Amino acid sequence: MSSLLTNTSAMTALTTLKSIAGQLDQTSSRISTGLKVNDAADNAAYWSIATTIRADNGSLGAVKDALGLGANSVDTAFNGMNRSIDLLKDIQSKLTAALSPNVDRAKIQTEIDAKLKELKQTADASVVSGENWLSTDGNAGNYVSDRKVVASFTRIDGKISVDTITISVDDTKLYDKKTVAADPAAAADADITADKATWTTAQDAWKTAQATWDSSAKDAAAKTALDTAQTTYNTAQKTYSDAIDTANKAAVAAVDGEGGILNKEWGVLGKDEDGAYKHYEVAIDQIDIANIQNQDLSQLRAFIAAVDRALGAMTDAATTLGANKSQIASQTTFVDSLIKANERSIGTLVDADMEEESTRLKALQVQQQLGVQALSIANGSTQSILSLFQR
Repeated sequence: MSSLLTNTSAMTALTTLKSIAGQLDQTSSRISTGLKVNDAADNAAYWSIATTIRADNGSLGAVKDALGLGANSVDTAFNGMNRSIDLLKDIQSKLTAALSPNVDRAKIQTEIDAKLKELKQTADASVVSGENWLSTDGNAGNYVSDRKVVASFTRIDGKISVDTITISVDDTKLYDKKTVAADPAAAADADITADKATWTTAQDAWKTAQATWDSSAKDAAAKTALDTAQTTYNTAQKTYSDAIDTANKAAVAAVDGEGGILNKEWGVLGKDEDGAYKHYEVAIDQIDIANIQNQDLSQLRAFIAAVDRALGAMTDAATTLGANKSQIASQTTFVDSLIKANERSIGTLVDADMEEESTRLKALQVQQQLGVQALSIANGSTQSILSLFQR
């Protein structure tokens, strides 16, 4: 049945054409934006997940930037420490050369002063973003020994966690304006009175036995008494000498000052020309050998011992910085891989398949053309009704 008022075919063709136009708009949008999920209306679940991952990626990007800044700080301190170690090795060589009796120690001291100045300049210049890990001021009100580098960002069950890498500047600083001098070696003045009294008594006994033997006919009994006194004296003398050395060594372990490696006081021992130990408190930046005489090189040996201990501490600090450097580099690589993984996840959820959309666009364009043709045919059916009324 044909109706002049209701053209069912045209209505069907028009509905189909509108649907095709809607699909064309959607496909064109996906092609132009590259996204199949551009907002929550497209797919609420996927859009929500992608938005959260994008937010996490922004935080991870901030972590990556923080790691970059941390890496710069560690690199600067690491390079400054390595240069300082080389300079201190030069100083150690010059101090060793100064042990020779025929050298001009004043001239060597001039060279040492130049190296000490360069050490301070190197430490002071090791600055990044206003931070210096080699030359500090513990007196400053805002001084913090632990420096933290943001290392990771995680979200577990909706809870956010930010972790850091902690580096203690107290382990790396070469100079600190806040220094605490070592106390005089109380242990070096330990109670050795009893040992000294025994030695003095044995010495007197030996002198008495010597006099008795000299005044006698040097008989066998007097000789035996003298030998016994000599043995007692030698034993007491060694006991007394050992007591002094023990006290000095105990003092060395207890009196290191607090501060930077190069400007704190180290408790060290130096041997005199008779092989006896002497205790010294030595700061590397105060080394002065110009007036040391050949008769007693114990202070020079103490300087060498202090430099050796400082080198050990600097080597430990460089090892720590090197480990932190490797850790930051590894974490930077890991964070970068996380960012890329998240980007792939976002792409899987919301990116349009351009090959598929291109094929769909062409198909829809053909369908649209056919729909237009179908609508034209449907509208043409009314013309056949008009022909029925023609003569």
